[in-house]
Amino acid sequence: MGGRRLGRTVIRAVAERHAEQERLIGEARTYVERLARRMPVVAAGVAGSVARGDFNLWSDVDVVVVAENLPQRVPERLELLWRDKLGAVQPVGFTPDELRTERARRNPLVRELAARGVILLGEPRLRELLT
Repeated sequence: MGGRRLGRTVIRAVAERHAEQERLIGEARTYVERLARRMPVVAAGVAGSVARGDFNLWSDVDVVVVAENLPQRVPERLELLWRDKLGAVQPVGFTPDELRTERARRNPLVRELAARGVILLGEPRLRELLT
């Protein structure tokens, strides 16, 4: 009987973990939808611990945004990307050319997106940029 109870507890814990992962990915999706209303977004995805499922209470939701006309200057780019930020969402923006360059440089975030990312928008285009 103790084994059954433990089994149900484990199943419940796994279900709660999955639900929290889906909630965080939903938060990222809402962020991308809001951003896409203000500017043309080529593609977007979640990378890092939330995509892998090994996140914790203090984890950020790493959202990679690919857009054509991002400001070159970091403060303006951050202001643009962070305006619609929600909760733990941590947006990082690249132009398509920058994403290709970072892929070639083996940027860990870009590698993570390619290997285990959850694509939120523009799947065919993002797959093309990551290969």
